[in-house]
Amino acid sequence: MWELKEYRIAGSVSEAVSMMRRGPGKGMYIAGGTDLFLFPPACDYVVDVNHAGMSQIARTPDGDLFIGAAATLHDIATSPLVTGYAGGLVSAAAAHCGNRPVRTTATIGGNLCNALPSADLAPALLALDAVCYIADEDSQESLPLEEFFTGPRRTVLDGRLLVGIALSAAAGARRTAVRRLTRSAEDIALVQVAVALEIEGDRVGAARIALGSVAPVPMRAMLAEALVEGELLANLDPDRLADAAAVAAGECEPIDDHRASAEYRREIVGVFTRRLLASALADAPATDNEGGAA
Repeated sequence: MWELKEYRIAGSVSEAVSMMRRGPGKGMYIAGGTDLFLFPPACDYVVDVNHAGMSQIARTPDGDLFIGAAATLHDIATSPLVTGYAGGLVSAAAAHCGNRPVRTTATIGGNLCNALPSADLAPALLALDAVCYIADEDSQESLPLEEFFTGPRRTVLDGRLLVGIALSAAAGARRTAVRRLTRSAEDIALVQVAVALEIEGDRVGAARIALGSVAPVPMRAMLAEALVEGELLANLDPDRLADAAAVAAGECEPIDDHRASAEYRREIVGVFTRRLLASALADAPATDNEGGAA
């Protein structure tokens, strides 16, 4: 059980950060709270941000997609703006996170700010070059999502507040595919792979291969990306895709635990990367959830 001294409700972003900074003791932001109630933290107070104006899902005047940090996973999975963006990559990742009751409560901000290596939305967002918007009491900054995670359960926030995630209009045209391996539909992922390819005529422009659950933080397999980026489509035969997949498997840093061995996780990274690259090149996205061996 929590032994909270105070539950604070913020009416705006700046008020939320002010409440967090005020102390005394240790505080935490809360929105859905699905993870916090499972694993009660040692804190003196929480700051509720559900009324801070951060639940919107909208297109900006420039055509970018903005998802507020307090948007629920159910809203993300079902929003036409998200399902119609980049082949539905982000909506598919949200739809496979936990079960329906969890998705109607959990938020994208919580999924990212918990900074677990298995964060369900992180690989899809990394593959689309997501940008984080972070607020302090009187300032706001943006940074790439790949710079947001500093270690397991650690981020760059340091008392600041994640306001939302922006995805560029250009990234919405990428061919995408995502897959996760779990022991059961509601279990955390053993392996996650997301692929996004920008096709420019007869060659690949930007190439992104993002991995989850196989390193201390969600990551991009940049060496594998380099084997695909800029290549003529005609040169990306099964052997070349297998080479890129093998490199991606070599880049990750999986661990042995009670769910799977490091060797098994690394093997699945290679299998999924090869399949998803082929799927994205064929423009037939694979977004199913794997509940067993590949």
